[in-house]
Amino acid sequence: MYVFRPFSVRHLACLSCGLLSLGAVPANAVNYGIYDARGLAMGGTAVAAGNTAQAQFYNPALLSFHDEDEDESRDGRIMFPHIVAQFSETVETALEAADDELDDQLRLAVNNFNANPGSESAGAVATVSRDMNELLDQLGNQDLNLDAFVGFSVSEPSKREGGAFFFGVRALGAGRADINDTDRELLNQYIEAMDVVAAGGDLGSINPALLDENGNLRDPVDELTSSGDISALTIGEWGVALAKEFEVDGHDISFGITPKLQRVDAYRDTVDVSSGITSSDDGARRFSDSQKTHITVNADLGIAALIEGHYRLSVAVKDVIAKEFSTTPQIDPETGEPLPAQIVQLKPRARLGFAYVTDVLTIGVDFDLRESTPLANEAPSKDLSLGIEYIAFDRLALRAGYREDQTNFRSSVASAGLGYQWGRAVFELGYAASSEYEAGSLQFGWAF
Repeated sequence: MYVFRPFSVRHLACLSCGLLSLGAVPANAVNYGIYDARGLAMGGTAVAAGNTAQAQFYNPALLSFHDEDEDESRDGRIMFPHIVAQFSETVETALEAADDELDDQLRLAVNNFNANPGSESAGAVATVSRDMNELLDQLGNQDLNLDAFVGFSVSEPSKREGGAFFFGVRALGAGRADINDTDRELLNQYIEAMDVVAAGGDLGSINPALLDENGNLRDPVDELTSSGDISALTIGEWGVALAKEFEVDGHDISFGITPKLQRVDAYRDTVDVSSGITSSDDGARRFSDSQKTHITVNADLGIAALIEGHYRLSVAVKDVIAKEFSTTPQIDPETGEPLPAQIVQLKPRARLGFAYVTDVLTIGVDFDLRESTPLANEAPSKDLSLGIEYIAFDRLALRAGYREDQTNFRSSVASAGLGYQWGRAVFELGYAASSEYEAGSLQFGWAF
């Protein structure tokens, strides 16, 4: 175990001022991120509790927490693939709804009723109206969130320094459904009227407000005004992480930096119930029309110190250069004129971490220093996470974690996972869930 000379919190606080100032900007557009199975299993706790195989994603300074030459240890890692998928339950609900084509079903049911009014056709209108109303209830003013990462990395720590290379693609999708009470009330009127006819009631009992000037049942889909604002970023990164220990004020401090080349694809669209999207494929095509690609550079920075042998205190900032990415302007269907381009932001995300680390036990806490603001109109987040890892039999890692959103907009997340090394082969997995969220991660690696 590599041990620094005694170190005080005051020293790191002074050295961190410049780094933290990079995060002292308006709230961020995306959260800090989870990029590997260990991070997911430990609740996202990795800024101080991370190891040298994952430092390039969370805090590059941790790469120099190593006291052997690279030729004398097998602590280098080739990890491929890193796979992490996180999504809210509303994403699955929205995709299923698009494939169910409820708007087309309701239009067809109304047309059939007008062509052949009777109990059977009225029952069909009532059934589809009820299904659509239930969908609006499920999506009502809730956030849709998707966060996925796929990549590979090579890390090689050395004596009091280290380096890593990685490539990865992070896909972020977010949105919020704005469901109007008037839409629910309108659908309820159709349900009530059609239930009466389906039960054998007289056609004259139908509310005249639901009929057009010819006495036909009006199509309610065109009158629904509920909508959703959806944004996405896909961020492809090529990064090289470097860390080195320096003596500062008589103490050993690790500094790390990860310069990155980024390809960012920005998407944003506003859709409503009557927009004519009839399937998830149709929605994807429309959404892709807003895509605009940007090539840029950015960097992550980190500082870490070891206190009294086993305690770590760290600060890290991802994407220290604030960026704004525009989408391709869309055409207004009514005027034929281009609409203003939408803007999606990527701003610095600062995180503080504290951990207790031994050869067999790691306990860590991470805390976001600022709220993340939405990609679209979803709620912000500010995570406090706790993670623990126990190494059994020198090769089996048992992990658990807990993550709480300090804004109270989202429910708390519990997580667990394991890692196993057989010879040089490494296998890791993680799982996390809450009442409204589910996530999983899998990765393989090779020790060298």
